[in-house]
Amino acid sequence: MKSKLKKIMGLATAATFAVSGACAFVPVAANTACAHEQYAESGSNFYSKRIKEEQQRHDSAVRAIRHEYRRDSDEQKYRRRMKEEQERHDRAMETIRHDYDSHARHGHH
Repeated sequence: MKSKLKKIMGLATAATFAVSGACAFVPVAANTACAHEQYAESGSNFYSKRIKEEQQRHDSAVRAIRHEYRRDSDEQKYRRRMKEEQERHDRAMETIRHDYDSHARHGHH
């Protein structure tokens, strides 16, 4: 009887250590995954992050223009606004590219 009790207590102790060890590891793994996602989302550097943010802004503006076109069906207004948005987007991307090139020219990589 005592040997069975010792085995049960040993198994319970081992299970307790296993569960507590697993719980201690989970937050570390979660933080690592979170850090990796943040790195992947923001890009490898400041300029990649700016490009991604500009692309998201452009996509959002295009969706808004299309939504408005579906509501009022004014094709001239739609074409004008799409052209304006594309020009704005091109200027913003060119500014980012210029900033990157001027930064790279100074050798700050």
